[in-house]
Amino acid sequence: MSAAVSQLERAPAGLTAPPEVASARRDQTLAFLLLFASGAAGLAHQILWTRRLVDVLGASTDTFSKVVGAFFVGLALGSGWSALRPPRPETAWRRLVGAELAVALLGVGVLLAVPLADVLRPLPILGPGLRLLLPLLLVTPPAFAMGVVLPAMLSAIHGQRTAVGLYAINTLGGVLGIAGVIFFALPRWGLVGAGLAVCSVNAAIALTVLLWRPRSRAVPATAHARHTASAPAGSLGLAFASGFLVLSLEVVSQHQFAQVTINSHFSSAVVLSAVLLALTAGAALVGTWRLSTARLLPLALGLAAFTCLLEPILFLSVRPGLQIIAYELPPPRYFAAVGILASLTLLPVFFTSGLLFPALLRDATEPRQVAQLLAVNGLGGWLGAELTPALLLPVGGLWRTMLAAGAAYWILKQVARRSQPMAQRWIQWSAVAASALVILFLGRVSGRWPQVSPAPGERPVEVALGREGVVATVVTGNHDWRIIFNNTYTLGGSRAQANQERQAHLPLLLHGSPRSVALLGVATGSTLAGAAVHPQLGRIDAFELSPIAARFARDHFAPFNRRVFADPRVQVTIEDARWGITQHPGDYDVVIGDLFLPWRTGEGRLFTQEHFAAVRRSLTPGGLFCQWLPLFQLTRSQYDLIARTFQTEFTNAFLLRGDFYTELPIVGLCGFADGRPLSAVNWNQVAERCATLRQTGRDVTDPLVRHAEGVAMSLLGPLPPPPSGPVNTLGNALLEWSAGENIVGLKHPWFIGVPAAEYFRDVQRAGVASIPQELQAAHDSGQFFLTLEVAAKVNAPVRANLEAQLPTRLPPSLRADPAADWSAWPMRVKPFQF
Repeated sequence: MSAAVSQLERAPAGLTAPPEVASARRDQTLAFLLLFASGAAGLAHQILWTRRLVDVLGASTDTFSKVVGAFFVGLALGSGWSALRPPRPETAWRRLVGAELAVALLGVGVLLAVPLADVLRPLPILGPGLRLLLPLLLVTPPAFAMGVVLPAMLSAIHGQRTAVGLYAINTLGGVLGIAGVIFFALPRWGLVGAGLAVCSVNAAIALTVLLWRPRSRAVPATAHARHTASAPAGSLGLAFASGFLVLSLEVVSQHQFAQVTINSHFSSAVVLSAVLLALTAGAALVGTWRLSTARLLPLALGLAAFTCLLEPILFLSVRPGLQIIAYELPPPRYFAAVGILASLTLLPVFFTSGLLFPALLRDATEPRQVAQLLAVNGLGGWLGAELTPALLLPVGGLWRTMLAAGAAYWILKQVARRSQPMAQRWIQWSAVAASALVILFLGRVSGRWPQVSPAPGERPVEVALGREGVVATVVTGNHDWRIIFNNTYTLGGSRAQANQERQAHLPLLLHGSPRSVALLGVATGSTLAGAAVHPQLGRIDAFELSPIAARFARDHFAPFNRRVFADPRVQVTIEDARWGITQHPGDYDVVIGDLFLPWRTGEGRLFTQEHFAAVRRSLTPGGLFCQWLPLFQLTRSQYDLIARTFQTEFTNAFLLRGDFYTELPIVGLCGFADGRPLSAVNWNQVAERCATLRQTGRDVTDPLVRHAEGVAMSLLGPLPPPPSGPVNTLGNALLEWSAGENIVGLKHPWFIGVPAAEYFRDVQRAGVASIPQELQAAHDSGQFFLTLEVAAKVNAPVRANLEAQLPTRLPPSLRADPAADWSAWPMRVKPFQF
């Protein structure tokens, strides 16, 4: 077949190709189409498998590392096996069919990870090692089959430059796979539906080969003997370096773009698509270039070094000071801004770095050599994806890590350069010396380049990078401390200490007699501190996904979180709260869910039916769950989706307000594990717990939590039945897709202001019957203060009349409390001057 392809390449224009040449042309066209489809399916599978395993094992950085590692190890092993056992050309099509069918069948197994994990988790031997076992068991085998596909195709269709072309088309297919699964399949069909659709693509590829593959022809024994040749050691080393550096650069680029774009699945998909497009363009250029490999390698390495060294300068020129691309922009303008940034930074870097590996493939003369190159390239990619977020980024930051990649390419260029005549060596060494000086200079000045974009008046105290992203502690001139994640989201601040502590106080008081509590999220530690001031609690567990945020809370926010990390009752676990809570069935009297960002990748899982069911199982029979919701980050339909999902697990749910703000309101979805209604709350116990806080609460001065009347003010009433519709599950991820689509351009408004106030009014009125008669006046006054806040916001004429009623509408117990701190009153209009 190789001879036939060679004849095709040499055939004069206008002549009819011989039958063997026509057959070879047909086979090569078929191979390109199949590799395109296989590449699309491969990237789609990677996304789906990662989501499925994260669904099961939690979204910790450890989980991502193990899933990605299992995928790359499988690819490398598949290519390595193909190098050790290269197929004969006449049997290669059969191996291709087997590989694609294996991917399809084993891919279905990944979709069944949830019930499989439920079976394995209780086993005393396998349970603790589930995070290591499950990715190796479910992801590595189908990834191994993927690694077999390209070498098998090359054995079936082998000719001059065929390897580069097939690699390029396979990579290009990955772009379609990403776009198809992120923007179409997952939002419409859910994870299982999308996964089955992608598996059907693999099955269709296998069926196509079975129906249209060429007939097996006798192949001389000498043709197979050529397959014993191995790739040169130098080429293998460069292939490994290429895999390492390209995956390292992809990780760095994702972190860079996360600082200026919305942290959603759409943003990361756009970045990855741009990376693959650039790699495809680089491979396509190598396939058409007639430059010799000896000259191409130093050129490719030099260009990659140059673009990596220039990238931070271009990035900060387009987004000076890491200015965020405003999500309020209309979608065309927003994505145009992202596209311009990607065109000037991502595309040049990955186009030039994408020249190296195709150049090595072009120089490979046999499929076995290509398989060896693919194997070591995949191994390098795994190590690059693993070591960059774990080691390189924490040490080098966003910019020096990119510069280090440029320096690595520059060093490889010197290694790959052939010896030159003596007369030219002085020019070479002069260029080397000048390049070294430039790299050293950039490395020095890059220490002053921003890793975070503080607001005017803010000063960064400490910035750290990890797998989760960039986390910073900043402080303003008026001593307001905040933790910022990825330059776009505030995890909490010292000024909000009372509001954050209240998120713990209210659920604990409503339970009446809690002995144990779990907090899903730590942030600054203030909510955790609110729990710790309750002396009857003997066990306080908290789960925090970011180890950096937990460290900052301990080191920088001790004055604002009552040094809660030193409390012996407190156990902070660095873990995804979804996974952590499943490990403690029946352990907690109260579980408190922190505020989560609905559009950030993975956080929508904390509002799924599966998670709510896991929380219910973690509660004692009379246990209470309170999930706080940021209405200023949810539309009305998204709020209804969460409420509808919550009611599937917590019947007789009720609503709790966290403040009286109209623009930044938070509300708590509450429910008892045994389904008891709001009317079953023991208000005598609530009053006793409030009295305990007043006596032993270590300066708890929030008026709303020092008296039962304040707690009644915070109650709204039973959760009304939301409109009928679907619920949010791990399989459909409806909230994540809806929030991700809406955040760009804000097509639908947040559920705040007058619409939220009217909804609260209706819930409050319907809830009067659930409140004891002696507390109904206090319950009504809660709505009065929200009405006053709305009137103040819109400067309504009724505002003056409402303000005149303040002394009479505030419950007497709160009004007469000398220890109450009215500066902490959660609205802009304060009952008293302070």
